[in-house]
Amino acid sequence: CESCQQPVPGDCPVVYAERAGYSRQWHPACFVCCRCTEPLVDLIYFWKSGAAWCGRHYCESLRPRCAGCDEIIFSEDYQQVEGLAWHHKHFACLECETLLTGKPFTLANASLLCSTCSQSRV
Repeated sequence: CESCQQPVPGDCPVVYAERAGYSRQWHPACFVCCRCTEPLVDLIYFWKSGAAWCGRHYCESLRPRCAGCDEIIFSEDYQQVEGLAWHHKHFACLECETLLTGKPFTLANASLLCSTCSQSRV
C-alpha cells in the first residue's frame, strides 16, 4: 500500500488511481486526501504533486476560498487580510453588514467587525 507501506493480501480489495499509474495501489481505507484525510474511495479525487486530493482541498490549492461565504473566489479582485480572503461583497461587518473596504475594522476568529460594532462588544 502506497500510504501505510503494509502488504496488501491477494484477497483484499485495492484502490488503483489511474492518474497515479497502475503500479501504485492502496488499501481502500488508506486512499485519503493528503490535506484532510477524508476517505476518497467513493469520491472524485484529484491527483497533484504526487498525492490524492479531495475536491475541496484541490480547489483551494488553486484559488482562495472566501471566509465569508466559503465559496472559491474565481475573480482576481478580492480582499485579503492575514491569510484569509473575501469576495468584496462579503468583506463586511458581521454585525451591521457595513462594507469594510477602505475602512477600519477588527478581525477576530475570521470574523470582521467595523470599529463601531467592535467597540460595542467590549
